[in-house]
Amino acid sequence: MREGIGSVVLYNIIIIFILIVFALLAATLSYYKAFKVNNRILASIDKYEGYNQSAIEDINNTLAGLGYTTNVDNDRCKSERSDATLVSNQDTSYYYCVYFYRDDRGEADKKKVNGDNEPIYYNYSVVSYIYADLPIVGAFKIPVHTKGERIYNFSDGQTYNE
Repeated sequence: MREGIGSVVLYNIIIIFILIVFALLAATLSYYKAFKVNNRILASIDKYEGYNQSAIEDINNTLAGLGYTTNVDNDRCKSERSDATLVSNQDTSYYYCVYFYRDDRGEADKKKVNGDNEPIYYNYSVVSYIYADLPIVGAFKIPVHTKGERIYNFSDGQTYNE
């Protein structure tokens, strides 16, 4: 009777601690994978100077190599997100959303170009998802949003390539 805590209680504490540590480790790795997917998609968009057919092919090849989860539920992206327009191809086998920001300048940066108030910069943002399928909770997804660097608009009326 000199033991303050019985061995069963001590084993339960150790098991709960190990479960929490592994859950945090799994969450960190899942977030890292979703963030890597976002960065690779943005790199392809920068490489091909916009979200066009060449960028879509490169993105699909990259996502296949990374083992990103396919869109088995045929989910759809929101059409707009805080002054951005959805431009991602809805027919892809992977579920990610690409948004186009037409004018990405602050109020202090807005200048007159050729007498008009044309956008000088534009950029893209990507939303990918962390997928989890737990036995008790079930399947769920968590969005991860990443906004890319600003791209200078060299031509008049630059928009995204469909």
